[in-house]
Amino acid sequence: MTRLPAKREQLLFRPALWLVLLLVAGILLSRHPVVADLTATGRHSLMPQTIDTLNQLEGPVNAEAFITPEDPAAAELGKLLQRYRHASTNINYSFTDPALNPARSRELDLQAGGELLLTYQGRQQRLTDVSQQALTLALQRLLRASTRTVSFVSGHAERAIDGKSAADLTVFAKHLVSTGYELETIQLSGDLDENRGTLVIAGPMQRYLPGEVANLLGYISRGGDLLWLTEPGSDDGLTALEYELGISRTDGVVVDLAAQSLQVDRPDFALAATYSPEDVTPGFDSVTLFPQAVAIDLPELREWRAIPIVQTGDQAWTETGPVSGTVQHGDDDREISGPLTLVMALERTVGDALQRVVVAGDGDFLADAWIGNGGNRDLGGRMFNWVSDDKNLISVSHPVPADRELKISNAAILALSMVALLLLPASLLTVATGVWYRRRHG
Repeated sequence: MTRLPAKREQLLFRPALWLVLLLVAGILLSRHPVVADLTATGRHSLMPQTIDTLNQLEGPVNAEAFITPEDPAAAELGKLLQRYRHASTNINYSFTDPALNPARSRELDLQAGGELLLTYQGRQQRLTDVSQQALTLALQRLLRASTRTVSFVSGHAERAIDGKSAADLTVFAKHLVSTGYELETIQLSGDLDENRGTLVIAGPMQRYLPGEVANLLGYISRGGDLLWLTEPGSDDGLTALEYELGISRTDGVVVDLAAQSLQVDRPDFALAATYSPEDVTPGFDSVTLFPQAVAIDLPELREWRAIPIVQTGDQAWTETGPVSGTVQHGDDDREISGPLTLVMALERTVGDALQRVVVAGDGDFLADAWIGNGGNRDLGGRMFNWVSDDKNLISVSHPVPADRELKISNAAILALSMVALLLLPASLLTVATGVWYRRRHG
């Protein structure tokens, strides 16, 4: 038998070896897939807020998708649910074809086009438009053991939760609803149930009547929870509430030189980056912007435990003079230097229950015009979760895709405009002129 030369044996052996290795690697990857997101923004990975939400689960979540297999959205939904399952063993999912199970479809009154039914500890959420953001918000709603009611006081030109003004809280109100809160508006002239939920005073511009103030003080004395967004310069008639809480609103508005780093034209804007490491803001390190706020002081603590949860830096002060032109510190003895407290949390024990109150130096940071700045939305969510005693959700932020919007500097916008409006048309015109000239003159 003729034996092949050693060199030719090696040439034939190497391709066979590579083929065997590829087959083994294919078998291993089919049984143990490796997933990697190579996009710059991680758009195919779970957001950190989603991971935080999944870590709060204390039991299984059953997700049942009612969608036909032929629907193009079924494959994408399967990939999304698989990413959740890969991140948490508490996520279980299955697919049901509504056409093959019409009785169950009628029982659940399913909408055409498909739905996703989430079940967790006896509570349910239903989704029709499924995305990572929507799914994570639904999980956050399921994490609330009971319905949380938030009652907004109305009747004194407060910030509306369904208004169209830039000073209203419409956007933030929708955020609260998306995370499981039920909102309502009430009058202080009626009975206030301290066990119903959280009461919100959102920047009244008109003075409260003595009877309304007395009703409010009775609510506080019985242990009711309160979130108070004060309004600088407004004669709201709530001095008695300040005394009851053991706080005071300082004169003037907060001026912060650090806000100039954000290219803010007005001087009466405060920049906050210092937060309490406990309670309301554990692990929170986002910059928040407070337009035209007052500082909260503590002349008398009484039986309340006070927590200054948001503070300015040393470059801030309370300006009591006109906020226009060149503003300088020290021209009035009433002015106070920073750091200044912009948001104060208070708690005490009333009977067997823990009572919680949050007072903010202004509500503009949650208004529609400013809610999207820095961590304003997440800070507001933490404040409501703390007042509502949802400790497991305090550190869970609102999920926002990293590539939701394109951020371009002014220089880049100018360069793109020059290319689109000048260079590109000029180039096309030059080419067209050259073609015409060659055709005309041969």
